[in-house]
Amino acid sequence: MINEMTIEHNSSDVQHLQWVHGLTNYHTDLEDRTVTVISGEGWQFQYEGEDPIDMTEDLVIEIPANRSHKIIKGVTDLVVTIEIKE
Repeated sequence: MINEMTIEHNSSDVQHLQWVHGLTNYHTDLEDRTVTVISGEGWQFQYEGEDPIDMTEDLVIEIPANRSHKIIKGVTDLVVTIEIKE
């Protein structure tokens, strides 16, 4: 399953802010997933214990299940596609 999502950099919606808070703190996912960056400025991705990498357009990130990671907020909205592996 592939979903496109937008992570707003400056939202006042409480539910969206709680969701973004979960993404910007270290967390794990139960499934392998592939994230492809469509657009966004200043965002970074980081595995726990490693240096962050810039989330530039067309970057593909393979995230294994149960590996701790987070995103670091940028200055524009971040648009990505996420493919969840089954």
